[in-house]
Amino acid sequence: MYAIFKYGGRQHHAELEKHLRLAYNEDVKPGDKLVLDDVLLIGENGKVQIGTPTLDAKIHTTVVDQGRERKIIVYHKKRRTEYHKMRGHKQRYTLVKVDKIEA
Repeated sequence: MYAIFKYGGRQHHAELEKHLRLAYNEDVKPGDKLVLDDVLLIGENGKVQIGTPTLDAKIHTTVVDQGRERKIIVYHKKRRTEYHKMRGHKQRYTLVKVDKIEA
């Protein structure tokens, strides 16, 4: 069984017992339960249910960790003007494990 849901402005593909990196949520801590209810599609054994726009389903997850991605370098340069600027950041994420998909 798998599901496609929307969280943090993006669509994610969830399967049972898989880990997902979601947008950072500062309200949860490792070990907390998180219920995702903006489910767009559910597929099981070749049958697919598509929501209009969402289904009445929930995805139960457990927060495993909160961390930061690799550093992303942002470099701006304008030629022949001796102008350049380098910035960077590490994007934060929340790692969750899918426990149950409830249709």
